[in-house]
Amino acid sequence: MNNRPVLEAKDLKVAYGGNLALDLPHLAVRERELVGVVGANGAGKSTLVNGLVGWSRGTPKISGKVLLDGRDISGLPTHERVRSGLLLIPEGKLVFTQMTVEENLSSTSDETDLGQGRRRYSTDEVYGLFPRLHERRHHLGSQLSGGERQMLGIARALRLGPRALLLDEPSIGLAPRLVSTVLDTVRSLVDSGLTVLLVEQNVRAAIEVVDRLVLLERGRIIAEGPAADMRDDPRIAEAYLGAHVA
Repeated sequence: MNNRPVLEAKDLKVAYGGNLALDLPHLAVRERELVGVVGANGAGKSTLVNGLVGWSRGTPKISGKVLLDGRDISGLPTHERVRSGLLLIPEGKLVFTQMTVEENLSSTSDETDLGQGRRRYSTDEVYGLFPRLHERRHHLGSQLSGGERQMLGIARALRLGPRALLLDEPSIGLAPRLVSTVLDTVRSLVDSGLTVLLVEQNVRAAIEVVDRLVLLERGRIIAEGPAADMRDDPRIAEAYLGAHVA
């Protein structure tokens, strides 16, 4: 694994109406690394990924730096950050509901030149990752199940050639079997070269696939480390894994 961060945040703060929702001194995701960000509802997980791409439903005050391959992209609008290779899938919503699966995948351009370290997946490759999408390729996005939409959101992002992929709660509303399918696929993508920051409330599922785990509470990192070590951290084991720590 390369030690150079692909994605890095420094002194990232997000405030709404004077209330500090996120206070992040430092976070780095390295080449071919899957970092999981976990925490309870309201911990600031979605605020974090939205702050990284410069997007929000409200009008927050955002300060600090976001670096992609060492380049400061903090001053770029969201669409320019996406063009640079930083892609966010907000709870599987990167889907056009009135287009078929095939149209969703073909609507991404194959002509844009990609920078170093980026790979655009072909339609055949994403069908190979998600055979269910091939079966449903003539169905509209609105006709897909929650799990199928999540798969299609990831597939569309892969067609855009991400440098770093941000996944916001991909397991929401999915059956346990589909949660494993989606997260195992994300793990395989990382093993083949992708860099991923995964925001996930399902800690039990996330800890099985991530390299490192970050625990957020009230917008602040209160613990982080390798997944194997974090599994034994009392704050993780008791609150999220249902384990009793002596």
